[in-house]
Amino acid sequence: MDELDKKILEILQDDDKTPYYEIGKMLGVGSTTVHSRVKKMVEKGIIVKFAAVVDPKKVGFPACKMIGLTVQPDKIEEVAEKIAKYPEVTMIGTTGGDHDIVMEVIGTDERAIGRFINEKVKTIEGVKSGIGMIHVSTFTEVYKHNPKITFMD
Repeated sequence: MDELDKKILEILQDDDKTPYYEIGKMLGVGSTTVHSRVKKMVEKGIIVKFAAVVDPKKVGFPACKMIGLTVQPDKIEEVAEKIAKYPEVTMIGTTGGDHDIVMEVIGTDERAIGRFINEKVKTIEGVKSGIGMIHVSTFTEVYKHNPKITFMD
């Protein structure tokens, strides 16, 4: 991946609907060059997908929490895969920190997230419950939530 690829990626991350001819004009290359570069990056798995980024608050999901879970060591991956299937979960990952799994959950309100935790998360085999096993943090203000990668020199 060279500098031109990086510049194309930066533009597409800001707006993936930018026409290739506009990208070419900005970068001083032809639209066919941009098209072939994007196609190669898709084939290589550098570009995973093109998607619309939605503000959950503006579509009826104003509640957002980060949840840390402690899980039986032999069940971590299995539990993470099960939880990842729920639409309430916008991000999930395994960690090497205080908890085994950390996830971001959205809901219509605090009670909806509480029900999600009690009815869906706590019932999964391997999830430990009790003091310190499930930690819930409420976002009061989000200052950055962006999957964009900025290329640094």
